[in-house]
Amino acid sequence: MEFDTYDYEFLMTGIPPGYRFEPTDIELLQDYLLKKVNGEPLPYNIISECEIYGNQGKEPWKIFIETSTKTFYVFTKLKKKSKGKNIDRVAGCGTWKGQRTDPIMYEEMKIGNRKLFVFQVKGSNEGVEGHWIMHEFSLVDEEDKQIGDYVLCSIRNKNAKDGTEEEEPPMKKMSSASPLQTLLSDWS
Repeated sequence: MEFDTYDYEFLMTGIPPGYRFEPTDIELLQDYLLKKVNGEPLPYNIISECEIYGNQGKEPWKIFIETSTKTFYVFTKLKKKSKGKNIDRVAGCGTWKGQRTDPIMYEEMKIGNRKLFVFQVKGSNEGVEGHWIMHEFSLVDEEDKQIGDYVLCSIRNKNAKDGTEEEEPPMKKMSSASPLQTLLSDWS
């Protein structure tokens, strides 16, 4: 029995074709990351755990589908550098370079951060597959300290182009005549 992409996604996530996973920042923090940190069951199986940092084979195009315009959501544990509080964001031949941090507010209270990162290759850009961006979501307490070891990352290739965007679905040709004129012409 052969499965197409939609069947596979439904089997893996339980989300039927036609539905899109487009959560808000607050939903990502409250409904997914907080439950992951607390060891509670997650809704659906749509966000997996994935090690995205490390020296060997951790380039984003080796982990994710480089031609997909889809955003990939993963949980990952942050690794601290050998000394200090800094996080090691080395990923294969490059690193995730921080761009900015935005607070995530809920009812006038800061509940987390959304950090923007861009993947940069060390040295030559030869062999780079696209322009990868990542938003890293983390929970914080009242003192703005991170809660738990996990963060939730949304990662995508900004330059990816699916072939489906160029193809138009087969549709019946519409005439410029009004619906009444079309109906009357069908009767003649």
